[in-house]
Amino acid sequence: MAAVRMRSFIHIALISLLALPFAAAMAAPMGYSVNSDEPLGDTLHRIDLADGSATPIGITVSSLGVTRKDIEGLAIAPDLGLWGVDEDMLRLFRIDTTSGTVMPETEVKISGLDSAKQNDFGLTFSCNGTLYATSVFSQSLYVIDLAGNASRVGAKGSLGVNISAIASSGSSPIRLYGLGNGLLGDEGPLDNRSLYRIDVDTGVATAIGEIGPTIANYSQAGLAFDAAGDLWAITDRSQSGLDSEILRIDLNTGVGTLQSATTIIGFESLAIAPPVNCNNSPDDRFADAQRIPVLDSLGRLLVILALLFTGLVSLRQRFS
Repeated sequence: MAAVRMRSFIHIALISLLALPFAAAMAAPMGYSVNSDEPLGDTLHRIDLADGSATPIGITVSSLGVTRKDIEGLAIAPDLGLWGVDEDMLRLFRIDTTSGTVMPETEVKISGLDSAKQNDFGLTFSCNGTLYATSVFSQSLYVIDLAGNASRVGAKGSLGVNISAIASSGSSPIRLYGLGNGLLGDEGPLDNRSLYRIDVDTGVATAIGEIGPTIANYSQAGLAFDAAGDLWAITDRSQSGLDSEILRIDLNTGVGTLQSATTIIGFESLAIAPPVNCNNSPDDRFADAQRIPVLDSLGRLLVILALLFTGLVSLRQRFS
């Protein structure tokens, strides 16, 4: 009887363990985004990336009562502060994540850009606190300090493509990624839909790969890494009156996998976590190496299942 009870306990324990990888595989982080097409003003939302459910936090209103109506980039700094950039007013500011309001002491006007309009910013912080931004109008990469001074990286137009979303990972070197604009304007023709690697010294973008035919057309997007180092995107499909799509993106191929769709229209920015993979050493020989398949989410799941199955077989043989 003791042996039978032991086998039953082991079976229950192993079944429970087998369920854990599936739950982990289905899990997804929370992120911040702004529905920049809201007629009453941009509203900060907390989004469950697993199912796309969006919870409004508050309208992004400044201390002077000015409602923001064109926030096109969000990024989380190393100190966990959430920052946004307003395309229409060319303002950079920190956002209170409990109320959605602009923190007045942080708000600055951006100067030094090549254009005051149609920038369609992408925004991200690196591990050392450097704030990078991309401009669709000038097809250029910029560094912006928290006083609002923008400095272009490399020559004007060095990106060579329209990139409206960027995300950073690592410190030595900094690995900066950008996502193509999707469509030219809300009603425009098809633009590029690829993931790019951006050189932070020259501002030159190199294509990694197309996001893939299973991903719907979009106009602008948000891009961000989660704390585990996985890359996510949110795409704006308001030009078609459709909800935004949430994607996982493969860093090696650029291919996107649809995770969910949001419950609200108009998201084109994404911030999930502060800069990730910040412990790279300068002599990290593998900083630019491609990940092998076993290290992605599916690979980890398969390895765990294989190990658990081996353990189950071994225990059955021992107690039979």
